[in-house]
Amino acid sequence: MKYILIINEDVQEGERLKQVLTAESTVVLSAYTIQDALDYFISIDLCLVILDANLSVEDDHKLLRAMRKAKSMPILVLSSKCGQVGRLESLQAGAHAYMGDPYTLEECLAQAHSLMQMYFDMNPSSKNCYTLAFGKDLVIDPIRRTVYLKGKELRFTRKEFDLLFCLASNPGKVFSKEQLFDHVWDEYAAYNVDDVIKTHIKTLRQKLSEVDTKTYIKNVWGVGYQFSEEENEA
Repeated sequence: MKYILIINEDVQEGERLKQVLTAESTVVLSAYTIQDALDYFISIDLCLVILDANLSVEDDHKLLRAMRKAKSMPILVLSSKCGQVGRLESLQAGAHAYMGDPYTLEECLAQAHSLMQMYFDMNPSSKNCYTLAFGKDLVIDPIRRTVYLKGKELRFTRKEFDLLFCLASNPGKVFSKEQLFDHVWDEYAAYNVDDVIKTHIKTLRQKLSEVDTKTYIKNVWGVGYQFSEEENEA
């Protein structure tokens, strides 16, 4: 799941932006004060911040400068009041892009997508940092390291979670036992890799099957395992 933060003291404008940016894999958070913005910024890994230029001017761009120094996610500054806020001033304070009045919601959406794509291209590892959601049944959050299946939270050990996340991040891809071990354990195989993977896969399946009869982790005979979100074949 991707997280976008909108910082705008104009509630109506903030909601308009939220509606066009919200998607199945995108959560849009709204902050109407500097303090609310800081609370979200500190606690959540964001892939984009959209900041009201007029609100930024009120605190002399201190929030903008602080965000730019603290994290690498892109910052888009929007000005709905033509002529009151300077483009150059915002860019010098740390904004990656600036859109001044007049602008359309479609233009804002296109700019937001462009900035997020740039962010993920420059930080490929960040793609593995947002929540995986398979319909409304299975939700895997790597940041909080939580797994919910049909609304129930499941408990996994660190390695069990890492193994599940590795498979679920690549649905349909077949992994050999050696590949899974390299991805999850990342250490010298001083013991039997085959037994280690089989034991962990068995435990994962048992915990998942306690809530859902669907087989999420499937055997590919002679090769390894794959994650599948499709219904079991009859």
